[in-house]
Amino acid sequence: MEKIELRKARDFGQLFNDSITFLRVNFKSFFGIILLLAGPFVILTGLLMGYLQFIAEKLGTANLISTKYSSLNMFAGNSISTTCIFILIFLLTTLVTNASIALYFKFYDKATPQELPIQRSSIAPFLASASLRLFYNLLLLILVSTVVILAFVGICYLLFLIPTVKIIAIAFMFVGYIILIPTLVYVLTVANFIVIRDEILITAAIGKAIRYMRGNFWWTWLLMFCTLISLTMLYFLFNVPYLALTIINTFTRRSIEAGTTATTSNSLWYVVFGALSTLGSMLIISPIFTCFCVFNFYNQEERHEGTSLMNRIDMFDKN
Repeated sequence: MEKIELRKARDFGQLFNDSITFLRVNFKSFFGIILLLAGPFVILTGLLMGYLQFIAEKLGTANLISTKYSSLNMFAGNSISTTCIFILIFLLTTLVTNASIALYFKFYDKATPQELPIQRSSIAPFLASASLRLFYNLLLLILVSTVVILAFVGICYLLFLIPTVKIIAIAFMFVGYIILIPTLVYVLTVANFIVIRDEILITAAIGKAIRYMRGNFWWTWLLMFCTLISLTMLYFLFNVPYLALTIINTFTRRSIEAGTTATTSNSLWYVVFGALSTLGSMLIISPIFTCFCVFNFYNQEERHEGTSLMNRIDMFDKN
């Protein structure tokens, strides 16, 4: 089977072409393994998300006609408990999905053409340990991010005390938001992969991603911006049914009784459309975005370290 070499320096056009070629050549193996390993968790998360969306509309309707719902407090209490369960399952789903994607690229990088396509049995034994590794690194990332965010908020608060500086600071923050968000998403995505591949802490992984990105910042920004714009349109397509259902419920004139019946009959559609949106986001959009990030990372790593050349030298030395 044809193997798309990851450890290769590429120009901007080659990055796009080889990433798409990788997805096309390994479509069945790549998405199939992620579906089998993370699919059950994603489906459960999607169903819960749809149910929570239904509860949100139900609570909104109940607030408008509170006299007809004497058990509103109990209903709200049930929604809170359901939300807590959803958060836990969503966290587990995210960890399993990210671990599945990272493990696939890790094994693909080491595999020979004869060992392709990657099999689920090669990844499944390492999924639990990889998910656990991502979990405690996520806790570390939250801790570090909290400190950074508090420091940033403190600086902004001091700047906003000065009227003239306040306007300039807002303008710089807006521009900085547009510039930093694509690269920040890239760094965090690649850092999760590096945590699995190199088995290091998230702080070291972020440092490695930023170090390799030096000198290629605008290249990375342009690649991530184009990728995010394209995937945002794909994400919108997966959410069209839910958006259509929401618009219909919002702009349709109903009596109170008719509104109650319609909300009940729409509960199943909320669950189905919520599952569809989550499936598209986590099993299609997330793997595609990670693919572009990983190819860009290997491109930058190759330019900095020349790892593929060193690997070949090591192989010749062993022979």
